[in-house]
Amino acid sequence: MSADRPHLADVNASLRQLMQLSQTRSKKIRKETGITGPQLLAMKTLADSPNLSISELARRIYLHPATVVGIVDRLEGHGLVERTPSKKDRRQVNLKLTRAGKGALRKTPVSAQDPMLAGLEALPDKKLKRLAVNLSKIVKVLETHAKGPAPKRRRGRPRKEESLPKKRRAGKPA
Repeated sequence: MSADRPHLADVNASLRQLMQLSQTRSKKIRKETGITGPQLLAMKTLADSPNLSISELARRIYLHPATVVGIVDRLEGHGLVERTPSKKDRRQVNLKLTRAGKGALRKTPVSAQDPMLAGLEALPDKKLKRLAVNLSKIVKVLETHAKGPAPKRRRGRPRKEESLPKKRRAGKPA
């Protein structure tokens, strides 16, 4: 970290601490309820919006669809979530909580469900708004860096070998 940006190290440390606290919270929830933090988040989302597809659930909880498939597999294995074929698209399944899943969610202590909200609700509106704006900026910075640099584009027509199918580029017949 550069000496001319002394707060950069503080921001970085705070972000790392947030991640560590999130992991600790997830472990505590699992110990108390047998459900991990991501599983609980998926269940709460399905309780609020039943019949979501896996891709829609993934979008709403900001996880990769492959990760959500694993979460749903474990929840389904415990009888907390069920998959039903979509009426609109037979290739897709919709998810919903089972009766046992709803019961498990009701039994989850409120403190485990979202302790961060209680702390944030105590903040005055002006500070909460400023925090929301700043967190949004951090997310945009991280998203930009996660995507990496934009690919370089060549000007003009593509070279002959670039316009051929990949199999023929290597000298193999198509």
